[in-house]
Amino acid sequence: MKLRYILTTMILLAAINYASGQIVFKEGYLINNKQERTECLIRNVGQEESTSSFQYKLKDDKTIYDIELSKIEEFGVEGEMKCIRALIAVDVSPSRIKSLSDTLSQWEEGHAFLKVLVEGELATLYTWYDQGMTLFFYRYPESAIEPLVYKKYALEITPNIVSQYFYNNTYKEQLRKNLSCGKPGESLKVSYTQKDLVDYFVRYHACKNADCKVFKSSQVKKGSLRFKAGVNSNTMQFNIEEFSDALPNALFSKENTIGYGAELEYLLPFNLYKWGVFAEMNLYSYVTDRLLNADVTSNEDCRVDYSTMEFPVGITHYMNINKDHRLFVRSAFVPHIIMKDSYIQFSKTYRSGFSTSSRALFGAGYNYKRLSFEFRYYTNQNITMNIFKRSSELTQLSFRLSYNLFETKR
Repeated sequence: MKLRYILTTMILLAAINYASGQIVFKEGYLINNKQERTECLIRNVGQEESTSSFQYKLKDDKTIYDIELSKIEEFGVEGEMKCIRALIAVDVSPSRIKSLSDTLSQWEEGHAFLKVLVEGELATLYTWYDQGMTLFFYRYPESAIEPLVYKKYALEITPNIVSQYFYNNTYKEQLRKNLSCGKPGESLKVSYTQKDLVDYFVRYHACKNADCKVFKSSQVKKGSLRFKAGVNSNTMQFNIEEFSDALPNALFSKENTIGYGAELEYLLPFNLYKWGVFAEMNLYSYVTDRLLNADVTSNEDCRVDYSTMEFPVGITHYMNINKDHRLFVRSAFVPHIIMKDSYIQFSKTYRSGFSTSSRALFGAGYNYKRLSFEFRYYTNQNITMNIFKRSSELTQLSFRLSYNLFETKR
């Protein structure tokens, strides 16, 4: 039985590795240095915000190519995303400083792909994301693409000891000077975030009665909350190690049990909702009076009656095949509560309760629309340390079937 689970998990992980290479291509276009447009399929292989890790393939060709900065001037997905190659200036001055005189900007120029957030008659907003840094740029009539200047400085009185923070909020003055309309001082309320800047550029065009286009990729996404009901088919076995001749080793039989539970999962609003955090409540039991060894003289008097409520808390990583099909892996920390009527009995005159002991689980599965199938492996659990410090191993493998009862809109 255990070998079957291991083989199934290995096959599933291999399928996950294969599937992760098949997703997600969308119909888009490329414009090369000769201004030639090519219809193609585009895939983002990096973080969703990044513009430096894109690949493409032609519709009738399986060969996958990297989108190279030196060869492509523009690429995108109609109505959803647009990226252009541009010469930009980036402030490379250190963010940790020893004195206020160190807050002078140090600009370096280079070419990069910028993602267009808002494209309008009067102004365009861009963003650039690389190595955890998100910067914004803009262009207005008769101007080149310029950085919206912002930087946070940490003043260190001694190494790694920050005494004060300073902010370069020049971008607010840039907006007031070049893109001002409506209430005076409105730009002072704009934070250096994608949501606030996109909203400001949209309001500016509306105030000027001018048209603008907001790309779908510029919209700040919301997380999605799911509530699931689940049923588990568990294979469990219990082994308690010998402590003395009076308390010999006892290997109880392997039993198949059914458990029930509920799950709350939150899909994080980035990287195509590939990451989620979850919390569960599961109730199941393990009952047996069959021993598989002859170390105990009175086998008929031995019995395990174990019921528990567990509360796994962990993370899930999804691999999208398409809109309806996803593979996933997950892991969790598993605290639990043992029901008060649980006991282990070695003889007619000796009965004991159990002690709590947390463990971990690792799972892999397949999600089709609202339905999920999952194989789970639990680390061994010692629940008899209260019995003269006697150790034990409770092993468990599970197959879980869950149904998504409710999900908020993404």
